[in-house]
Amino acid sequence: MINKVLLDEEGRKYYWTKGDLSTHLGTIKEKDIKNKYEVKSNLGKKFIVLDANFLDNLSKIKRSSATTHLKDIGAMLVYTGINKESIVLEAGSGSGQLTALLSRFVKKVYSYEKNKNSYELTKKNLDFLNISNVELKNEDLKKAKEKNLDLVVLDMLDPWNYINKISKMLKKSSYVVSYLTNVNQISSLLNGLKKEFIVEKIIEVNEREWISKGIVLRPEHWGLVHTAFLLFARKI
Repeated sequence: MINKVLLDEEGRKYYWTKGDLSTHLGTIKEKDIKNKYEVKSNLGKKFIVLDANFLDNLSKIKRSSATTHLKDIGAMLVYTGINKESIVLEAGSGSGQLTALLSRFVKKVYSYEKNKNSYELTKKNLDFLNISNVELKNEDLKKAKEKNLDLVVLDMLDPWNYINKISKMLKKSSYVVSYLTNVNQISSLLNGLKKEFIVEKIIEVNEREWISKGIVLRPEHWGLVHTAFLLFARKI
């Protein structure tokens, strides 16, 4: 686990776990990092020391080629109304970023990942983050037996093939959210949802950071635009 985050005068981040921290701006002693808010390296460069939080540690997990972006996860958390008493299931854990963030907001997460490599990566990342309320399974969602769920999140190529399955697993009025990369997938899923669900919204979340440096205050030239479509449907 990361314990501290150091910021240099340019705003660059350095992560510290233990021991002296070596950077291109010099070395900072462990005793200084532990006990001071402002420190200097042996080269005289200044750093601010902050306590690391969950997102700092999340940023250091190992990722696969595809991951669920934070901007999309935020929409899932808000628009489904889940809380600390919720029991949720996800299918397609990838590298575990969504899994980890869901675990912070709910009582229990069941995570299904049929790909062995992705399963092992997620397991390793959850162990690194010291998360204990996730039950991770190296199985296809078709084998799931959970009932009375408050939310199901599908991050898979063919979610429409699982609609009958998840309909039996969800509580009435609860949500299924599907993370989809193209319009053809949305069309196929809509056809499968007609009988047992009401589609509440289909959205994409765009994000663009701004630069604030000296007299400069403007948007970045590039933004994190389309990553996926989010389809929210509610069981009736």
